[in-house]
Amino acid sequence: MKHYLFSCGFFITLLLFLVQSSVAFAYTIELSKDEVQTAVAEYFPVKHISPFVMLTAHDPKVSLDPKNDRIGLEFSVLANVPGILTGEGRGLIDGDLEYRHKTGEFYLRDPKIKSLELYDMAPEIVATVKLALQQLMKQSLPVILVYKLQGNDLKQNMARRVLSSVDVRDGKLLLELSVPVLSLID
Repeated sequence: MKHYLFSCGFFITLLLFLVQSSVAFAYTIELSKDEVQTAVAEYFPVKHISPFVMLTAHDPKVSLDPKNDRIGLEFSVLANVPGILTGEGRGLIDGDLEYRHKTGEFYLRDPKIKSLELYDMAPEIVATVKLALQQLMKQSLPVILVYKLQGNDLKQNMARRVLSSVDVRDGKLLLELSVPVLSLID
């Protein structure tokens, strides 16, 4: 009976230990707005050419909004509707971060157009340009590398497994990575 109670106690203790330490290691990367701005600016201008509209997005400005933990991009837009008119304006989109753990890289994804203002253009033309802009951002954002974990940093190498959260706080982008205990075994 004592052996049975000891075995049960041991397994309960082991189970509690495993549950409480399901995350053995967490590492937070802190990126300033300027660091994100520098990374994003390298990929602009971006262009979209179709039979209906030629579009160029340039001069991006990064915004980090703590309300939604997404990266915002405000940029200048040059739109040319062949044979009709050319217009300029400003656009605002935001996107999530996608973490690719095999390479340790963070990319923008899931762009959403928040606003598009084209000066001196009719609403139906703005609607056509907005569709082209959405297509342009879906193609361009997934290739914008925001950050790459450093291969020579032991903490970053250990934390390469799982992106557990993305937060925006005090004008900074906080990326929390963690390594579940069980993933250390494989």
